[in-house]
Amino acid sequence: MSTVIITLDDKNGRTLFGKRLSKDRLLIQDMITSCGCICASPYTAALFTDKDKIISPIPEDIPEDAVLFLETEEIPSSADTMIAYRWNRHYPSDSKYDPEGNGWKMVSSSEFPGYSHEKITKEVYKR
Repeated sequence: MSTVIITLDDKNGRTLFGKRLSKDRLLIQDMITSCGCICASPYTAALFTDKDKIISPIPEDIPEDAVLFLETEEIPSSADTMIAYRWNRHYPSDSKYDPEGNGWKMVSSSEFPGYSHEKITKEVYKR
């Protein structure tokens, strides 16, 4: 296992009381452009229109060139790279994940305009 993708608000919220924080068409386009093949649950795979780059449901053996996009699932301890997309807003959340508090170290950060959000921050972490 190597790379996982998650989405977070600015206070590390992952889900908004049963609703996803990851629905932005330009964020999805960035994932496809940056990552290529993405493994996702059927719930998460519904975000993508280009189904050729999506493997769903998540297979037991993840292909070497694929990344895992996890909206609600636990982050596997075998992951060594994490891409966190941040909304730069605070939402009430029922699930949180603090990358640095869980042993991750940020190695890069960049910003781009989203469709539904003025700015999305893309952070890359390593263990």
